[in-house]
Amino acid sequence: MEQKRNCALDIAKAICIILMVIGHSGCPDYLRRFIYMFHMPCFFFISGYLLNDKYLTNLKTGLWRKIKGSYYPFIKWSVIFLLLHNVFAYLYIYDASYSLKEIAIKFVRILTMTGSEQLLGGFCFLISLCWASIATILFFHFTRKSNKSLRLWG
Repeated sequence: MEQKRNCALDIAKAICIILMVIGHSGCPDYLRRFIYMFHMPCFFFISGYLLNDKYLTNLKTGLWRKIKGSYYPFIKWSVIFLLLHNVFAYLYIYDASYSLKEIAIKFVRILTMTGSEQLLGGFCFLISLCWASIATILFFHFTRKSNKSLRLWG
């Protein structure tokens, strides 16, 4: 049997995305602070609510899907922009170029998701989404197993 999409959840996610755009568009500070109080937690909550059960039962598949969906795009685009950094500096988009040592340090920070290039400022969302997704999958996977074992004894 095919499940129907919940339009209310799609609309809520769309509203969160619109609020994110408004918050980044130079709106008044009071509005930005209000939007930032809830729009990302709401988006993460809805994404977690929509998490498919098959990713909880098959932990390897669930983790692989999250890594493929957020870690790889983050790495790919961050490395591309890191490699282009000195070109951007030459074009006066950046103030200074990187030395080889700085490039190596930035590369390690990209791989560990502890930093990215300045022009990819919005990609910090992928860092949060990746870690939140992995934590959610692990939490639900192990609590689900412990709940099943508790039912055997209860």
